[in-house]
Amino acid sequence: MPTGTQTLPEDSAPLFVREDAAAVTVLFDRPGRRNALSVEMSRALGEVLDRYATTPLPLVLRSATPGMFVAGTDIASLKARTVHDSLGRVNSSLFQRLHDHPWPTVAVVDGAALGGGCELALACDFRITSEDAQWGLPEVRLGIIPSAGALTRLAELVGSGAATDLVLTGRRIRGTVAGAMGLASRTVPADGLDATLDELLADLAKAAPLAQRLAKEAMRVDGDRHRLVDAAAQALCIATEDAQQRLQAVLDHTR
Repeated sequence: MPTGTQTLPEDSAPLFVREDAAAVTVLFDRPGRRNALSVEMSRALGEVLDRYATTPLPLVLRSATPGMFVAGTDIASLKARTVHDSLGRVNSSLFQRLHDHPWPTVAVVDGAALGGGCELALACDFRITSEDAQWGLPEVRLGIIPSAGALTRLAELVGSGAATDLVLTGRRIRGTVAGAMGLASRTVPADGLDATLDELLADLAKAAPLAQRLAKEAMRVDGDRHRLVDAAAQALCIATEDAQQRLQAVLDHTR
């Protein structure tokens, strides 16, 4: 474990959190079920989002065990759901909270990102995948549908045609295909995942946190955001000491 890393117990939940100067990292730790999403895991992730909502660090989601991500939603818990449970939108609400998290979010995918695992990754800002990872939304083959945001988020990333193909067939694709179609942000061999994540975190660290947060929120506004939201976000940024120092540094360098 790197120097300065803090391990935070999650009350025996199947994940743990590691915080250092570069990121807050959530490590899913349910290898016997290939990190399938359980009610306990979803609840624990929700608690992490609450805890770090005011911490200006990227949030990284990955497996504690190499060769895994999140294989899907736990089938036993899924089968036990009632109509009212489904209408409660537990994972949909959780993934929307992840989507709305103030700071950059990164999914590091190796192994299977299927069903709920794929929807979890789709809710993140960045998706780093190994070439041999398996992506897919197999819900229609189980007699159900993706219901936690994937129907909208996937189409926004890859276009309606490719999204329709993946959703209606339920087929799996490799990480290389996910990267080529724009589903994944970065595609690398499995042994390059850590270096690629470090490179991304280093790039994210160069940004001013307030500007980064406001830019992320402005991009999520529907309609004509340019007349007000972008202007308001810029006004908040421009007056900060951080922005003034960064702008002055550019001026000093060009003189």
